[in-house]
Amino acid sequence: MENIQTSHTFCPSPPEDGELPRVIQIVGPTASGKTAFSVDLAEALGAELINVDSMQVYRPLAVGTDKPDAAQCARVPIHGIDLIDFGPPMDASEFAGYAHRVIREISARHRDCVLSGGTGLYHRAIVYGLLDAPSRDDAIRARLRAERDELGMEAMFARLQSVDPGSAAKIYPTDWVRIERALEVHELTGGRLSEFQAQHGFKSKRVERLALGCARPRAILYEKIDRRLDEMWRHGILDETRAMIEAGLPPDCLPMKALGYRQAYMALTHQCSFDDALELAKRETRRFAKRQLTWFRADRDIEWIDMPVADFPALVRRCRAFLKGESQ
Repeated sequence: MENIQTSHTFCPSPPEDGELPRVIQIVGPTASGKTAFSVDLAEALGAELINVDSMQVYRPLAVGTDKPDAAQCARVPIHGIDLIDFGPPMDASEFAGYAHRVIREISARHRDCVLSGGTGLYHRAIVYGLLDAPSRDDAIRARLRAERDELGMEAMFARLQSVDPGSAAKIYPTDWVRIERALEVHELTGGRLSEFQAQHGFKSKRVERLALGCARPRAILYEKIDRRLDEMWRHGILDETRAMIEAGLPPDCLPMKALGYRQAYMALTHQCSFDDALELAKRETRRFAKRQLTWFRADRDIEWIDMPVADFPALVRRCRAFLKGESQ
């Protein structure tokens, strides 16, 4: 288990000598088979794996976050899980700083690195760094959340559309984390988060990457999502949610509002039946997978590969050549 301090640590600038670390990057929607594929690939390459997932950083949670299991952790070193306890969430800049430290440590051991996970903003922060926007302001966030509770999510999204239409156009109307951040930046600076992002451009790379996307037919992906939720419901997500309730976590905090946990909370607090909560979790997770695909498909450098891989040995050879800097 690794320890990390949750202070703002920004992604480093590109090295002056121009020699960027080479990594294999694996992305895709939830239930697309990223973890199993990544472990297989890292093992074949003799590499170490950095798990890129905003929920799997929480130590107390395993079932609802679908962490790599003990057998997978025994096959390859897996970083990026079990980093923090309940409390302030780990933002993308903090995770990027952590990931680059681990990349350097892996390189010092003369091993290669595989990045794998479904949190698109974490991936972007690792690859390109983050824009020079102000750090979080807990007082502003507390007030924004109070206003959201009083006025409703729809009103807060309408406010965002008014003050920063560029950000609103890219944010799902129920994605409070991103709505809150855009409103926070506007209050702190008087400017628009979308303009900060446009100025940054996300074009100065911090790593050289071979980016692979895990693709499955939509019907198969949705079937896997439903099956995964059934397993979580039977094997512990309700217990994990109950433990968070007993620990006094408010329902609007991360991870209580994460997919699966949010619906389990609704069932445990008698807002709906357990069966209805499960069906809602499945529906919302399918929608989330669709948004993940939209995010990753906007990255033209990602090569999509059908799962399971048809010629795994050939892909291993290609990855090994890339990591060595050889022509592909």
